[in-house]
Amino acid sequence: MKIRLLYSSELKQAADLSDLVFGKPGQPSMGKSFPALFQPGISHSYGAFTDEGELVAFMGLAPDVMRIGEARLNVFSIGSVCTHPDYRGQNLASTLLAECMKHAQRSGASLVFVSGGRSLYRRADCYDFGRVHYAMLDNGSASALLQPDTDHWSISPMQPEDTFGISGIISGTSPAYEQGPAQLLTLLGSSAIADITLMRQETLIARRNGTVEAFLAAAVPTVQPSVPAGEPAKAVEWGGHPQAVARLLAETLQRQSAQRLEVPVPWQEQTLLNLLQQAGAAVKSGPNSGTVWIADAQSLLTQCSPLLKVDWKSFIRIEEAAGGRSYTLTNKGQELVLDDSGLLSLLFDPESPHLAWAPEAFGTIPLPYLAGLHYI
Repeated sequence: MKIRLLYSSELKQAADLSDLVFGKPGQPSMGKSFPALFQPGISHSYGAFTDEGELVAFMGLAPDVMRIGEARLNVFSIGSVCTHPDYRGQNLASTLLAECMKHAQRSGASLVFVSGGRSLYRRADCYDFGRVHYAMLDNGSASALLQPDTDHWSISPMQPEDTFGISGIISGTSPAYEQGPAQLLTLLGSSAIADITLMRQETLIARRNGTVEAFLAAAVPTVQPSVPAGEPAKAVEWGGHPQAVARLLAETLQRQSAQRLEVPVPWQEQTLLNLLQQAGAAVKSGPNSGTVWIADAQSLLTQCSPLLKVDWKSFIRIEEAAGGRSYTLTNKGQELVLDDSGLLSLLFDPESPHLAWAPEAFGTIPLPYLAGLHYI
């Protein structure tokens, strides 16, 4: 078995394998839903090939730059991990994961996000991370968000002419993935979350005085629902004025056949979260979507340094050993030793128990929700 990078000419074969493993009746091809992995171009993804050149296992790997304030994080995402049924049990996925991790390190990445949390990834030191509040809108809470005193915006489906308006909102949003208008249109058109949940994507725009002030892309049931009874619609990506976003969420639920709308709100979006809670939406909290692996700890802390408000080297010491990495935090003459999971908690979770060991000026780093338009 040969493990190597895929050539552009082999990406169709990879999409076909993903369809074989993951496809459901009525679901579009993965090649359509995940352009970051399967569209023609220079691939970062790895595959396992037989001696005859047949692709029998695949691990999708896509690079991105995550913009958080003045910081730029070089990251990868892993998804569409699959093995042909006839070739399972040969540790191909573990081998591919090791290759993808080495590739990320050679590329100068700080983090690798994984769209899953199964034992394959946890054995390789991938951990939960961040904090997200999952709000559930129903018809009652949606009605509360549609009171006359919130009626400042005209709502309409997105048109191609709205591209620059949405792109301008995203470019002014932090945290967010760096992207231009063309990539934005590709992601909106691919509708990955809607496709894998057998829904359709609806994108609405909120305007005031002719200016686009907010947008919302959501996965909503089809006219003849193909999703299980009671399955909520899902907010996928949004941006702009928080009150306008709340209005768009309520409008989306009332315009569709779904009874509920799930809204994953990252912890830093407090204004939107407060609006949803005041309207009566049920809220539960948990980690961000998927898991994450630290590709290089020094690169991570250096890339994050504009956000930490203190010199990380003044209170964190990185130690590399055969048994893994560790991080010694020093505060007022006392020391606390963390592993990768502990460092991720310190950096990205505002409820981390380790924050007591950080300097007063230290700030928790916000992340976008990872199962949005950029999900793979």
